[in-house]
Amino acid sequence: MVTSNPSTRAYDAVLFDLLTALLDSWTLWNSVAGNEAAGRRWRAEYLKITYAAGGYLPYEDLVAKAAHDLGLSRDLAKELGARYAELQPWPGVRDALARLHGEGIPLGVVTNCSEELGRTAANCVGVPFTVLVTAERAGHYKPQPQPYQLALRELRVEPHRCLFVAGSAYDLFGTAKIGLPTWWHNRANMIAPENAPAPLVCRDDLATLPAYVLGGAETSDSIGRR
Repeated sequence: MVTSNPSTRAYDAVLFDLLTALLDSWTLWNSVAGNEAAGRRWRAEYLKITYAAGGYLPYEDLVAKAAHDLGLSRDLAKELGARYAELQPWPGVRDALARLHGEGIPLGVVTNCSEELGRTAANCVGVPFTVLVTAERAGHYKPQPQPYQLALRELRVEPHRCLFVAGSAYDLFGTAKIGLPTWWHNRANMIAPENAPAPLVCRDDLATLPAYVLGGAETSDSIGRR
């Protein structure tokens, strides 16, 4: 049942990063790698390769290359993909998204992975999405503008009327280029790269996200907090 007034909503739709903002993919990477230290090194190397890729290259190949470059087995990429259905949302994610969905806010995902794995991961969230854009379908990896722009077109919403919820600060470079307001859900306690544009809000949970979207319980003193 919709209880908020659409005319007073701060945004008409919300897009999310999937594998860091909504899902605790770090735990799965660490498990596949064998320990947290190896998993974080592998994930960091993968992120560096992916964000430099631009045009789409097979996701599994980039994951395998990252492992190989660190002296790990390329077969870890196959194991990671095989275990994608084990992904779990961060605490509070389902409640926040269910509230937004119940209020009639269209929700979408923009994620840097393949079509097959993107759909598997999205199903792990447990809340329906109106739009799911993967790097494979967009033909480019974030933070190139094409994935965000495709999602906005499919939602039929202008950038300034849509909030993007990032998991990695690298998204801030891409969303800033197209005027897409961004909330940083920094659950993984990442450090923003040098010269990264500032998010509207930086939080380590999504508890106040529904109110922010529906009319704004977040105030200026929350900006920059973690």
